Amino acid sequence: KEHNADLIVMGSHGSSGLKEIFVGSNTEKVVRHADIPVLVIKNKPSTLSFDNVVFASDFSQESVTPYINACQLFGKLGSKIHLLHVNTPGDNFKSSQEIEQTVVDFLNKADGDLNQLEHVKYVSDYTVEKGVLNYANVAGADAIAVATHGRTGFTHFLAGSISEDIANHAALPVITFKIK
Repeated sequence: KEHNADLIVMGSHGSSGLKEIFVGSNTEKVVRHADIPVLVIKNKPSTLSFDNVVFASDFSQESVTPYINACQLFGKLGSKIHLLHVNTPGDNFKSSQEIEQTVVDFLNKADGDLNQLEHVKYVSDYTVEKGVLNYANVAGADAIAVATHGRTGFTHFLAGSISEDIANHAALPVITFKIK
């Protein structure tokens, strides 16, 4: 805030096991509390070109602003954005028709049109994290972008954070955009 930064860039080794559950890493804490995008780099990247970026989303209305912010940032970089929805078994499972309607509503609000509809990919996996990481690998992504609630305290402990899980376990750079 003091420097009016537009982006925070952090290196991370990630955390795992009990440390991940109860303490978390410094990077996780910054992702949780930052109001600006956070770029997490786990390994020494071979390149910092972001030609192909996977933007993983549940396409909820609250993810519209993070999506717009990601499009603005990656548009300036000339990146191709792959939009991704991961469908998982259990309570969050949606039919294809439900997902498509959610995406249509999302794109109409975010873009004002459906030009990106044919570029949305739908995958099914056991967890959102696995689906995102697997798809990013298949798509040859240079980075993964996700929205984050920045939950703290007991809510974070109960609900966890998909964005933090992805940032912890991805080999690719991960950039988070705060849901406000």
